[in-house]
Amino acid sequence: MTEPTKDQVEQLTQAFGRFTRRFKVAEAVAAADNALNALDAQTLVFIGDNPGCGMSDVARHLNVALTTMSSAVDRLVRKDLVERRRPDDDRRSVALTATAKGRQVVEDQIAGYRETCRTMLRALDRREQAELIRLTEKIAESES
Repeated sequence: MTEPTKDQVEQLTQAFGRFTRRFKVAEAVAAADNALNALDAQTLVFIGDNPGCGMSDVARHLNVALTTMSSAVDRLVRKDLVERRRPDDDRRSVALTATAKGRQVVEDQIAGYRETCRTMLRALDRREQAELIRLTEKIAESES
């Protein structure tokens, strides 16, 4: 691996700041109708992708305390976006599932992400698009 220069780090920081703002706007538009904060929106996406998951699964994935996750899930349940169920085989645990309304919010959020990605890719030619995707996947798959 090659150590990046200070200027390279600064350039990438600025570029990712712009990317982050674009994705936050897309997320905010999808979440606005349901007044979801960032944690609640990400919690809903994880539960939507992992029906029947437990509270600790979501907390571990988002790297937050279980008490924080419990509060987020409580808010989502009150908004009828998530439901809790007790599995028959383990009455002490709780399985979380997105409601139909919750799944729609997740779909809207993902559609916003896709549109943001489409907008960014349009600024590049085909070769550059493929290279951006390749490099982004490489970074996402790295362990460090």
